[in-house]
Amino acid sequence: MMRESAMNRSVVINREYASGGREVGRLVAEAAGVEYYDTKILHEAALRQEYSEEMLATFDEQFIGGGFFDFALIGGDPELAALPYRIHGAITEVVVEVAKRGPAVFIGRCADQMLRDADLPMRSVFLYSSDMQRRIQRAVQIDGVQPKHAEGYIAKMDRARRRYQQFFTDTKFGDLNSYDLCLNSAEISYAECAKAILATCA
Repeated sequence: MMRESAMNRSVVINREYASGGREVGRLVAEAAGVEYYDTKILHEAALRQEYSEEMLATFDEQFIGGGFFDFALIGGDPELAALPYRIHGAITEVVVEVAKRGPAVFIGRCADQMLRDADLPMRSVFLYSSDMQRRIQRAVQIDGVQPKHAEGYIAKMDRARRRYQQFFTDTKFGDLNSYDLCLNSAEISYAECAKAILATCA
């Protein structure tokens, strides 16, 4: 059954680390009265498949560290090499099923490509911030990163998201041609970003 919503399509927010993507996504979901999926995607995938939530959380962590790329790209155990694709497939099932019920907000995880492949209506958004000091402040406040390590941590997280996207899709993280809407949260407030997104989905 389709859900009634103020949006006519799902929204996928890809974002630089510490640019406020989760907060903007929550604002969009609350204003439109739709479901919000971030780590919830992993939870749903774990419930539907044979994977534990701990395994899916490790999947995320290993992608940040690059471990799964080693498994998939250098060969070795075929089962181990296939694991990233199997987990990604489980996440894809969740994203597509949710979007078929009605519009929702998804944070990252290549959900825009999943919905595009399923021919489901969606708006692909990229959120970034041109203010590195503000990003550092968020990394310290939200994730407890030590200030002296924050800039390096930000770069690490952005590299992980870039690798993830390039690994599973033919698109490049941050490439303007890959998104419908790009917003700079250093110049536009989170509330204004949410309003801009909603305006494209009415």
